[in-house]
Amino acid sequence: MSYAFIRSGKRKRGYKISQVDEFLKLAREQYTDTSKALLTSMDVRTTRFELERNGYSISVVDAALEKLEDVFAANEYGQELLKIGYFDYTENLSDLKKLVLARCNKPRRRKFSKRLWPNRGYSTKQVDKLCSQLGKSLENKAKLTVKELRIATFKSRRGGYAEYQVDAFLEKVVETLQREQALQKGRR
Repeated sequence: MSYAFIRSGKRKRGYKISQVDEFLKLAREQYTDTSKALLTSMDVRTTRFELERNGYSISVVDAALEKLEDVFAANEYGQELLKIGYFDYTENLSDLKKLVLARCNKPRRRKFSKRLWPNRGYSTKQVDKLCSQLGKSLENKAKLTVKELRIATFKSRRGGYAEYQVDAFLEKVVETLQREQALQKGRR
């Protein structure tokens, strides 16, 4: 089953076509029948494909997966809102925001564990700057989108922040923003 994604080109590597097609077949099945529990938004976010020559264009597939994740997340969190009710949902969201804000409000260069010298990690300066923006966004003083978080990149520095911690934190922030969006949709 082909989804007419652009190919990477004969000399370039792209996502393995058979894996992408199989994953999207499953996603389509989930999308058409939301009562099935085939995939979650987290499954979409964390899926990885092997690379092959002339495979699907990585950027095009990634963009499609981001949209798919947003749709699945909106559905999941919308169902959760209906299931547990407005009060409990907003209380859970508030707890999640507090957790994220606590990390954002830690002192500069102390927000995450650092890699031991001479190992490389994410630039503390760049990560701290993003955390500052996140803190303002979550306190409704500025606006930061899920897309901006997805495209955030950090330079590699010796003794920088541990990548796995920063990445896990950013996933929690994405979840927080998606939960907020579901709440705003639920109010309409």
